[in-house]
Amino acid sequence: MGRSAGIFAIACVCGIASGMFGIGGGVLLVPLLGLLFGFSQQRAQGTSLVALIPPTGVLALMAYAKEGFVSWRTGLLLIPGVFLGGIAGGILAKKINPRRMRQVFAGILVLLGAWQALEAWWR
Repeated sequence: MGRSAGIFAIACVCGIASGMFGIGGGVLLVPLLGLLFGFSQQRAQGTSLVALIPPTGVLALMAYAKEGFVSWRTGLLLIPGVFLGGIAGGILAKKINPRRMRQVFAGILVLLGAWQALEAWWR
């Protein structure tokens, strides 16, 4: 499988996961771009933002809103923090060593994954 076909294949998997679970860019696409295609942590993060937020986010939002699964008030309250945090994160990402970025990112995923697993099976 060529590079373009491989990228397309993981994009399809990430798109499905994003639509189903609200994950994809950060949780799946960023590590896969790094592990399978040699992207630095920063390049993988930036690339995932281009690919996933506009198309998948809008389409998934439409589907969830149609079913009544959106808290509009909470969603609107999230926007300023996500906006400002995204700017700050982009600035900080330029200043941190790529290896350290990958380590921190992996640690966050492990901690959140463990927390989610505990909530899912023992709550």
